[in-house]
Amino acid sequence: MYRASKYGKKVKFKRSGLEDLNYNQLIRKLDAEVGGYIKHKYEVSPGISQCYTCKNYFPTNEIQAGHFISRRYFATRFDLRNIRPQCPGCNKWRAGDPFKFRMYLVEEIGEDQVKDLESIAKMNGEKHLAREWLIEQIKLFREKNKELKNESRG
Repeated sequence: MYRASKYGKKVKFKRSGLEDLNYNQLIRKLDAEVGGYIKHKYEVSPGISQCYTCKNYFPTNEIQAGHFISRRYFATRFDLRNIRPQCPGCNKWRAGDPFKFRMYLVEEIGEDQVKDLESIAKMNGEKHLAREWLIEQIKLFREKNKELKNESRG
């Protein structure tokens, strides 16, 4: 895409602002930022992560951000209590292994927090999120990811 410069010449116009993205692009961008955060937050050593449900170790780049409550429930989709690292086998092929996921989540954060997540998902269903909130969260998780990378280096 090109635009006219101050002096009349054609200049390549770069659109990279979050405000220019449509709703689905913002959701995908936030999914990627939150997924990257989860992968690196739960690394057991640099480049190695453990699947939350099967407890096997994998290279971090093979790990996925698994959700206890399905991502279709936007009210809990980006709630950090709901997301843990999972291997593709558990996340995709075993549909998140919800029984084990819930059991480990209760051990980690407590029954009250898990029930809170479940009730939030039931109450709010599949409501969409505000664009402004998505943009704000993308920026927040970009910063969190930078902090995690700096911590792992130093």
